[in-house]
Order: sequence, then C-alpha cells, then structure tokens
Amino acid sequence: MTIDYIPEAPKSGPAEQFGPSWQGFTLPREILDRHGAKVLDPWAVGLDDGETRPDTTVYRADVLLVPGHLLVNRDDTDFINTALADVGLKLSEESIERARRRQVDRETVWLPAVLTIGEGRLDVKADAWPALRAIRRALRRESRPLADRQGLEQICLDHLFVGSATSGIGSLDLGGEPATSGHAVTDEPGGHSRPGYGRTPVTVVAGPPRRRSLEELGGPRITVVTLDTGVAAHPWFRPVSDPDAFLTVDPAGQQLIEDSHPAYQGRDIAKLVGHEDLGHLPNPLVGTLNSHTGHGLMLAGLIAQIAPDARVLMYKVMHSDGVVPGEALHAALDRLVELLDGGQSVDVLCCSFGAFAETGSPAMQALFDKVNQLRARGVIVVNAAGNYATTRPFYLAALSETPVQGPPLAPMLGVAAKNPDGSIAIFSNEHPAVRWRAPGAMVVSTFPPQFHGAQNATLSTGERASLDGDAMGAHCAWSGTSFAAPIVAGAIAAELTKTVQQVGVSRVERARAAVDVLIDDKVARPEIVPI
Repeated sequence: MTIDYIPEAPKSGPAEQFGPSWQGFTLPREILDRHGAKVLDPWAVGLDDGETRPDTTVYRADVLLVPGHLLVNRDDTDFINTALADVGLKLSEESIERARRRQVDRETVWLPAVLTIGEGRLDVKADAWPALRAIRRALRRESRPLADRQGLEQICLDHLFVGSATSGIGSLDLGGEPATSGHAVTDEPGGHSRPGYGRTPVTVVAGPPRRRSLEELGGPRITVVTLDTGVAAHPWFRPVSDPDAFLTVDPAGQQLIEDSHPAYQGRDIAKLVGHEDLGHLPNPLVGTLNSHTGHGLMLAGLIAQIAPDARVLMYKVMHSDGVVPGEALHAALDRLVELLDGGQSVDVLCCSFGAFAETGSPAMQALFDKVNQLRARGVIVVNAAGNYATTRPFYLAALSETPVQGPPLAPMLGVAAKNPDGSIAIFSNEHPAVRWRAPGAMVVSTFPPQFHGAQNATLSTGERASLDGDAMGAHCAWSGTSFAAPIVAGAIAAELTKTVQQVGVSRVERARAAVDVLIDDKVARPEIVPI
C-alpha cells in the first residue's frame, strides 16, 4: 500500500475542466423528507438586482444556523425577526430559549434556529433560503452601525453533509453517489463479469494487528477522532468501557450532539441518539441494510490495521443513510475544542463526508473557522474528497489548501481514492486542494457482524447458496474516498506514535513534521516484511 502526495495542484485542460464542475446532489425524496430537508434549485429561486445565482446544495428546509450569542441577545433576535417578517417568518421562541439555557459565550457556537410562520400570515412556506436572503437584504439597507454586524453576517444555512461511500453514479453505474435510500451493493453478486465498487461481504482469516501496551509504548496513545455512524460491537475491539480500548466514545460529547437537534414544534425528523451504530433500516418492511450501515466501523478497522497503538474516539454525527446534519457537526467540533482546552489529547480528525455549497467557500466559512480552531491547537484534519467524479468543490476537502492569516496551523488534507492497481478510482473527485491519494477501492475492514438485511442469495439449495450481499459477517470490502481518508489518518497516527516520548515540541510543529515525513517518505504503510 502506498500513499501519494501531489506537490502541484492538478490543472484543467485549455478548453474544458476535467469532470463535470456543475455536479450537484441528487438525494432521493424519502431522505430529504426524513431530515426535513430540500435541494436548493438555482433556477427556481428569486434574485435581486446584481445578485449572483447560487449553486445546488442541500439544507434543512426551515432551520438557520445562527451564532449562539445572537440568539441570547434580544436586540439581535429582534433585528433578525424584523428582517424575517418580510417573508412572513420568525425565529421560534423554543430555539431562543434553548440557546439561553446553553449559556454560550462570545466564542462562536453555532446553534440551529427553527423558522416558524409569523402571526397572522397565511400560506407561507418556512424556507431557510429566502429567510437568509431577507436577513442579508436587511443588513445591506441598514444605515446605522450594528454592534455585532459581523455575527449577523455569519448566519448561514444548516447544510446537510453526506458520507462518501460509493453506491453508483446514477445510470452510469460507476460507483460514487454518496447516499441512497437502499442497499449499497449496486449489482447482484455474480450478476456481471466486471467487479463493482459496492459493499461486499468477505472472509478475513487473520486477526487484528498486535497492539503494544502503554508500558511498551512509553507515552500517551495518539488519538484519532472520527465523526461518523457510531460504534458497534466487533470481535476485533474491546468494549468501549475498557480503560485502554482502541475504539472509544465520549458520552458527554455525544449528549451535546444529541441536544443540538433542532427544536421543532410537532415535527418529527430523524434524530441522532446515543453513540451506537444501530443499523437502522431505511424501510423496515423491506429490511435491506441502509446505505451507510457499518460505515464508522469500517473507518475504525482501517485505522487499526495501520496504527494499532493509537486509539479512535468516535462521535456519532452520521445517520445510517449517510446524512450528517450541520448542527451535529458543529456540536462535535465545539466538544473537541472543549476537550483540548481542558488538557485532553486530540491529534488527528478524520472527516469522511462533505457537501457542495450554494455560494462556494464563503458558505462554509463558519465551519472552516471552527476547524481552524482545532488546527491552531495542533490537530491534523483529514477530509474525504468525495465520490461524484467532479471537480466541483466538495467541502471540507476543497478548503484543505486555503491559506489562513496568522500563526502556522496544523495541516489540513484532502484525500482522493486509488484503485488496487494504483490508478485513480473513477468515482473520486478531483480539485486543486485535493493533493493526497490513498487506496479507496474495495478495501477490506471491520463490519458489524450482527447486522443482516433481507436481501437473499441469488441461488439457494438448502445448505448450498451463492453469495448473499446482506449476510455481511465481521468484515467487508467497500469503496469510497470515505475509506481513503482514514488510511491517511492512520498513517499519520502511526508517524505521530513515534514521537510520543518527545517533550518540548509544540503540537503544531509536531503535526507539520509528521505530515512532512509522509510527503518525503512515500514508503509503503504499513511496512511489509517478507516471510
């Protein structure tokens, strides 16, 4: 296995960009309804004079992400509500009260604010996009200086991010659409002469790699944080309650994520509960596995194969259909800042998901600022490039090479996927900020053996049967930049493990040195010793 670094950004050709730069989300209706979301259609929205037409994105239909300190200040909420009155909306009082109970400080904490219909208004749709435009319009026409204008300008959509495991790009059947409503195997087993990229059960005869004890290690374990579908029991991993477990959780942080769920009034949408991957079925009456069931455990197993001496701290921010709500992502990042400031160790953050943005990088500035708080504290951030076979910016990966003013930060990496033969996987996105490539096609890792769906073997004669795509067992092969990212994160963790006995080196300096080694080294990881 090799990890490649591309020192110069890939360039488009003289006539056309490589790949469709316009590619957008195509989530099924049932997923949008499950999460109270909608797709922004750039050709169906109003525009003011001089306003630029937005791009496609997916967002909670009636929620805005608002800096928490604005929600606790009555003058600010009055200004927002006055602006929203132009489109017949207002902030729900329940959202405001929840922010006040949170007792946010001046450091930006982003909280979901649900939009409700204004008093006496009829036939009004609670839509966050025209609501956001109304607030920005009010700011433009405001003549008097506002004490917290910058905070008001930072109000944004509550984007839905998606996990980047492959399950097919529409009719092209190349692999790459990162979220579907059903099974992640695109073909019936044995139905085609060529292999597919979908989730496939495999048999692994080896056990987990040897993990050194803390005494042998001689220093603290490197912590890799994964934000994904949560943990599940597996023969490779001790229970999360074990004091020195490889796969661990943070109940207090997970509760913060759970509490970030928008305060709807009488509206039931999918909610993240607890830290476990529960293997929820998209349709219990049919019973096939959901598209991202086991996604998080795949990530943990890949890191374990490369950096067994580290530990993985997983936060459940992704539903089993692959959707990552923006407010849950912000809550997880807030918790990591809190842990670091409290003296706990976080070394690498792995994000195997992303989103397209309606106004490009400015729409993701709030999230970028929060990630940079972690980087300033020495956390290396590794992002999946996405699986749309496009050059359109996929965030956060598309921000990986963005310069930041001020003191040096820990590196931020965008990772594309390679096929087993080293070629670029057909589904993998490309972008000037995506400089890393790692194996991401049909990689083998851990899967929850207790999860089984209703898809049957194609042929069965009692004791004999063909491969059953829903009888996963304890391991599977799966594809996506989702899995290239933790391979890079694991390689970084293995490199950082060599430094655990160092003292007097700043965390940012150590992080930058570890990534420099991977750039210069280009050795196979893990190192192979012939027998």
